[in-house]
Amino acid sequence: MTDKKRVVVTGIGIVNPSGIGKEQFWQNMTAGKSAIGEIDRFDPTNFPTKVAGTIHDFKPDDFIPRRLVVKTDRFTHYALAASDLALTDANLDLETEDSYRVGVWFGNNAGGWDICERGFKELYNDGATMVNPWQATAWFPTAAQGYVTIRYGIRGYSKSFVCDRASGASGLYFGVKSIQNGHNDVVLTGGSEAPITRFGMVCYYETGEISGAADPSTAYQPFDKDRSGIVLGEGSTVLVLESEEHALARGAKIYGEVTSGSMTTDTDPTQGVQFKRAMNKALKDANLSAQDIDVVFAEGCGTKTGDRIEAEAIKGAFADAPDVPVTVPKSLFGHLYGASCTTEVACSLMAMETGKLPVMQSVNAEDDCQLNFVTQAQSIPVARTLVNSRAREGVNASFVISK
Repeated sequence: MTDKKRVVVTGIGIVNPSGIGKEQFWQNMTAGKSAIGEIDRFDPTNFPTKVAGTIHDFKPDDFIPRRLVVKTDRFTHYALAASDLALTDANLDLETEDSYRVGVWFGNNAGGWDICERGFKELYNDGATMVNPWQATAWFPTAAQGYVTIRYGIRGYSKSFVCDRASGASGLYFGVKSIQNGHNDVVLTGGSEAPITRFGMVCYYETGEISGAADPSTAYQPFDKDRSGIVLGEGSTVLVLESEEHALARGAKIYGEVTSGSMTTDTDPTQGVQFKRAMNKALKDANLSAQDIDVVFAEGCGTKTGDRIEAEAIKGAFADAPDVPVTVPKSLFGHLYGASCTTEVACSLMAMETGKLPVMQSVNAEDDCQLNFVTQAQSIPVARTLVNSRAREGVNASFVISK
């Protein structure tokens, strides 16, 4: 363990319903301002789900060369924009780096639904010759990683992951390992999603996990006794990871360290034995105890079974620290699947920097979901956090983030 390189975060790029750029996003997070609203991309009147976290006022041309905009779907636009923001925030010029020592490790669950729907309309209304010639490469879940590498000339060890809600967590976990084990000096990690289309949302709804509630203020209530499921969001969060040695050599600002990460799988997704184990292992690998953690960032999927499992796992892992604050920032902007985990890591780092906690929706919890939720604005010193992610079929990830 001791010969592995330490991995630090030097850049944060956020494109989110709660704000474009980390400053606007964090202001809304610490104020508890929700960005979930009625779907306005299409008429949801006779649609099974009514609300979502949608990004408004995003202009791809502000971040992306026009030649790439026409070749790509909205989810790739978000990833390219978040990558641009992250690299700018890190003050990192990739042209000065060895392109074979830079990698991209992204998660995405849905691919390009917007360009898919447009392609269907073009095919059936206008004929095959009118379909966007970039359709095949634009919808694919690896497109975000691919076009980021193309734009910046990145040639290093890179991967894309499709793992339901843990897609972005998988990218983070293995992206960190690529630096620890000496394959990369720099990694762009995170994910991107843009499922807010009729076709995309129907496919998600068929999982049985998506909320059908019509009131945006109560549709997404993780751990609440009246919780009704997940509210989808869209957006991208990209983090710049570097080996500590590389970051110090170039005089980079360091937000914090990904001290440890753990992934496990529950063979029975209705149980959380391995979820608890993931948290315990992350703590052990960081050489920390439960009392050393200042805040837990929960998965908080908002389903009856999922929240019960996570609450039980947190209570078990934090039996020696039962009052640890627990928050679910995504309750204010929707679940971002591939972009979810790194968004919570970004929240961890900004909490460390500002001493403020992100506020979640109010919670009237059942007995089996009782935790110390952060539902009001508060300021506390934050030095270490634990970030959770869990996929629908029981893939678990936990990370310790340190100041």
